[in-house]
Amino acid sequence: MTIQRNEGKIKENKKIKLSFKNNLEAVKFIAKIADEKKANYIKILDMESRLIITDYFVIIGASNTRLTKRIGEEIISGLKKFNTYLINKSGVEEGNWILLDYDSFVVHIFTDEYRSYYNLERLWRDSKVIKWN
Repeated sequence: MTIQRNEGKIKENKKIKLSFKNNLEAVKFIAKIADEKKANYIKILDMESRLIITDYFVIIGASNTRLTKRIGEEIISGLKKFNTYLINKSGVEEGNWILLDYDSFVVHIFTDEYRSYYNLERLWRDSKVIKWN
């Protein structure tokens, strides 16, 4: 907390730390960002019972690498506002498959061609799909 004196009046500036209630709220927030940035495919898979390493996969498809990069940037900056930070990222330079690892959830941002080729949804087809909108 900082205190400023302005013409004899004391004014307090409190910085409010934003945070998500849980990981589900965070992945739904990611889906909304992707939707606002014109992603043409968004799916959230519940991986909690399937994997030890993460609770959710967010799979996003976009028409080109410029758009995948932009969506990735928006997700990173949007989550920082909620004090949620990346552990690791890869594929950002090429943009065909960007992976953003937040430990409890992993975001996969694909071009349409790469999403069709790797087809993570088929690989994890037994996972529960989470509705986000």
